[in-house]
Amino acid sequence: MPKPNNIKEEIMQGTYYKTPIKFNHLFQKKELEKTSLEESIAQYINMVATSSFGECKFDETFGCRFWENDFDLLTDYQTLKGRISRDLKEAIVTHEKRLKLTEVDVQIKETQIGSPHATMRMKKKVSIYIKGFVRKTDRPFAFQGYFYVGPLSYL
Repeated sequence: MPKPNNIKEEIMQGTYYKTPIKFNHLFQKKELEKTSLEESIAQYINMVATSSFGECKFDETFGCRFWENDFDLLTDYQTLKGRISRDLKEAIVTHEKRLKLTEVDVQIKETQIGSPHATMRMKKKVSIYIKGFVRKTDRPFAFQGYFYVGPLSYL
């Protein structure tokens, strides 16, 4: 295996940790939970997809461009879908070097969220499907995730 060219490459090799990191374990000098290479890639894709530029202070380019625009609730689905797909591809290719990206599919639908005891709200649910190959092993990789926009929220 070639020697890493910089610290970022060195960090991306070897041991992979599950997020979110339990800092109390770190302070108590306990072992942190580890994860597989594939799960580490999935965690990283989720982080890139849900971050806007400037959130990560050590790399101002980390994140996804579509968060720079407010989500206009009147924007048609095809335009929004195209923007998210394009920006997500760019962000993954730029930041997740462990993955050879082959496909990004984005689906958007209106969804009601809230509990029966609270006010129901309509949001756009953005589902993302990503396929590729893990560079290190040449094994197929698939990721599926979603988030809500207007404003960003998780369930």
